[in-house]
Amino acid sequence: MPRIALSEREGTNFEKALSKVPTLKSLYDELYHFLWNDRLLSKEMKEKIRLYLAYINGCVTCMSLSYIENEELNTKIAEAIRNNDFSHFSPLEQKLFSFIEQYRISPRSITDQDVEELRHHFTDDQLIHVLGLINLFDSFHKLIVSLDLYDFCSRS
Repeated sequence: MPRIALSEREGTNFEKALSKVPTLKSLYDELYHFLWNDRLLSKEMKEKIRLYLAYINGCVTCMSLSYIENEELNTKIAEAIRNNDFSHFSPLEQKLFSFIEQYRISPRSITDQDVEELRHHFTDDQLIHVLGLINLFDSFHKLIVSLDLYDFCSRS
């Protein structure tokens, strides 16, 4: 049961919670659409970030969805995390997943070398988009978990 009172209106519990502060919901939606539709990063790269975080955060529903019509990617990421074996991913993707984990847990431990390794593959603009996506998807799940807003997303 959600930890805050939600309206009876249409929408997911997450949408209802954000709607308590309409400006926040509008800004969240705007940021989501901007980051997802921007062309600085490929849809596949964004999807890999989304799926990795969905699995780390334990969202069975989000792990089952494919926004790029590639369900095989869902299985590949789930198996890699389950087996702690990312060898089937490119060196860049391996570094990115490792970076995401470190960034989420201990952002101050990220070194200049860590960032420089990513800068071999991403421009500064792209790197900011990567960080924006990580924060967007991760905060989405943290809000759902902290307020028990499970209806769209499910517990693992």
